[in-house]
Amino acid sequence: MAKNLRFEGIKELDQVLAALSGDKALSNKVAGQILRKAEKPIVEEARRLVPVGEGDTKKSIGGIAGRGQGRGTQRYIGPRRGGPFKGYAGHLIEYGTAPRRKKNGQETGSMPARPFMRPAYDAKKDEAIQIIKDECKAIILSEFKLVYK
Repeated sequence: MAKNLRFEGIKELDQVLAALSGDKALSNKVAGQILRKAEKPIVEEARRLVPVGEGDTKKSIGGIAGRGQGRGTQRYIGPRRGGPFKGYAGHLIEYGTAPRRKKNGQETGSMPARPFMRPAYDAKKDEAIQIIKDECKAIILSEFKLVYK
């Protein structure tokens, strides 16, 4: 799965929304809604690209709220684990495994990489960015119309 992919400008969007509405909590909520809409094309493409026979991984692909640590609103996309989700092998499918040996010397083999998250991101990132732009534009225009009536 791709690591450290960032959309620039989310922090700035939080600041604009907070300034317009006067409510930082509202801006975080709105930014989260925008990111949830934007993640959908990537999630759908990743589910489509998961190799056949990996049903648990396919069902587990989705987004979760990031733990921002002061860095603004975040969403993580990929196989989820825990609760009803069983995406525990997602990283093994995406990256493959190296040959392994047991203590008795028996080889357990390896698994070739069958990426699905990176290709999904590469194929749908422009669509996700466009969704973010369109949603931000609509919100900002509606807020300005309210402020300058």
